[in-house]
Amino acid sequence: MEPKERIALFIDLDNFVGFCLDDGLPMDIKGEIKKLEEHGRVSIRRSFGDIVKLPMAPDKKQELRQMLQANLVQHEDIPHYNNYKNTADIRLAIEALSIAYTYPDINYFAVIANDRDFMPLFAKLKEIGKTVIGVGSTSDSVGELYKSACDIFYYHDELGARKPQLKKRELNSEQDVIDLLLETVAFLESEERKPLGATLVPEMKARADLDFRNYPYGSFRGFCEMLEGRNIISTTPQGGDVIVSIKEASKDDENRSADTQPTGLTRDYMAFVKSVFKLRGDLPDHETRLKFYHKADEILAENPDGVLLKDLSRQITEALGLENGDQAAVYKIIYTLYRSQSFLAERTEDSYNPVILHSIVSHEDMEKNLIKRLIILFRQHNTDQEFNAHKWSELFVGNTSFSRLIKFVYNYE
Repeated sequence: MEPKERIALFIDLDNFVGFCLDDGLPMDIKGEIKKLEEHGRVSIRRSFGDIVKLPMAPDKKQELRQMLQANLVQHEDIPHYNNYKNTADIRLAIEALSIAYTYPDINYFAVIANDRDFMPLFAKLKEIGKTVIGVGSTSDSVGELYKSACDIFYYHDELGARKPQLKKRELNSEQDVIDLLLETVAFLESEERKPLGATLVPEMKARADLDFRNYPYGSFRGFCEMLEGRNIISTTPQGGDVIVSIKEASKDDENRSADTQPTGLTRDYMAFVKSVFKLRGDLPDHETRLKFYHKADEILAENPDGVLLKDLSRQITEALGLENGDQAAVYKIIYTLYRSQSFLAERTEDSYNPVILHSIVSHEDMEKNLIKRLIILFRQHNTDQEFNAHKWSELFVGNTSFSRLIKFVYNYE
């Protein structure tokens, strides 16, 4: 077998984030890694930039760091102490040349950036016999001169993870349209995009066959006026359009009903969980699940030799005064946690009925392990369905506190 070419990858992070924000592109390099692996093995992965100064919310900066970690990129923070922001560029160029001379067996050098300042670096690398792979934003944003300075060139918008085609839902009532609007506004806000009418309506129509003319209000503006009259939303004029905001009371109502009366995406997600666990009723809520874990610990503490899983689920059901039909949910949850290594256990001849000895993680981590497993299953089996981390978090814990964890699991685990 011929040895694979070794590749060194460098990312000007300030530039990368800049063109992703400007062009509305996914802030992920999974596509680049996959494409580069067609040429060889990506042995060295470096990024340089000042994440602290990036024009992003703190949680988005954390997601950016997690994305780099998930793709095995070694990041070096380069603080900007003044208005001249080419410090990271210089550091990247020095590192690239250092690796070029230190590792003569690395023949491919890839750079993710839209910066003509790197053209002298490309020229020097080519001069010493290296192959330069450039990655820029889009064909509309990258100049021909910059592109010609590279031996091979790719566009991030063609490599980036594209959103799957969503399966359009049915709208059977006016409430379905209201739910669709509220969910779409929340989605746009989670993506740090303004819920402007011109953006909001196409997003809604991507999720459902929607024509406002089929309803009494006749138009999107008429729909918004009706919802404002009901104190569900508020609108702010902007350049001939309106920005839609959900009233806090509506958000509270939505959170309160998430467990008992799921609607829209939350309802679809609950249906998926019920199908995975083969449940007749809904998944027990967050507080009830915590009671399962607490009672399991109490029972196991009284039985140092362990308890068979099926017996444990029956004892938890009886101790908490649950209906007999609830034992299936208790069993499925505890079994999932056993498979997620939340309990120390011993296998038996029946692989579905191990002896559970005691828990080895906190109750909070049990919740995280349960959620991780369900999100991974959803990603594997529902590629055509919309993913909304906020809605999943509301389903699992009644609020959006687990949104970041859920989004990370969906994207990287």
